Amino acid sequence: MALKYNANLEVQYPEKTILGRISDTSRAAMREVWTEKTFAPGQLILDAEDEGGEVLILLQGAARAANFSSKGREVSFSAIQEGDCFGEFSMIDGAARSASVLAMDRTRVALITDTMFRKLLADHPDLSMALMQHLVDKLRDLTRRVSEFTALRADDRIRLEILRQFEVAQGSDGSALLDSPPTQAALAAFVFTNREAVAREIGRMKRKKLIERRGRALFAPSVVKLAEYQQAEHLG
Repeated sequence: MALKYNANLEVQYPEKTILGRISDTSRAAMREVWTEKTFAPGQLILDAEDEGGEVLILLQGAARAANFSSKGREVSFSAIQEGDCFGEFSMIDGAARSASVLAMDRTRVALITDTMFRKLLADHPDLSMALMQHLVDKLRDLTRRVSEFTALRADDRIRLEILRQFEVAQGSDGSALLDSPPTQAALAAFVFTNREAVAREIGRMKRKKLIERRGRALFAPSVVKLAEYQQAEHLG
């Protein structure tokens, strides 16, 4: 997604991200000690079971955390938002990485060593609180997804996740544009189904003119109508 800037030409990250929750002083302290690295689409940023050593922060682009079965099937855990960190589990418990992280677009990340990140947590209480809120958000999201997996049909999960993505991108006129929508395979992995089911549902939404393709992007003329469709299909 396109980054937003304030009047001082500083990046404004979403409020519910690590960088969006902390003070200017804490962000400045982090910038002083991090290094930056760029990844190409599809490139592996972290590999599950690798040793830790650094906490990473998504500065720009798109990435998702996932694991793969012995047969190569992907189980996607979460999309990582610009301004949020990943790799923090290993910093906390010293164990190996718990998941792989893939770049979904050209992606820029900041890297802070575990030792330095722990020092930042000790020196900046707002960063400590932001990290706790970040971990709680992760736990709540995984709890919700497990509940939905047991309670909803695959088609309902697909429609609900597509609606959520458009709701996040909704503009003041009620429409929404996803600049870098997930691939059908990635969406299938996220809601625990197959790509064919996702393709069928997206095709159905296009025929009903609820969404349309604009180059690589997906556009929804009315998020409200998309929500009404999702609710009607769920109750039908």
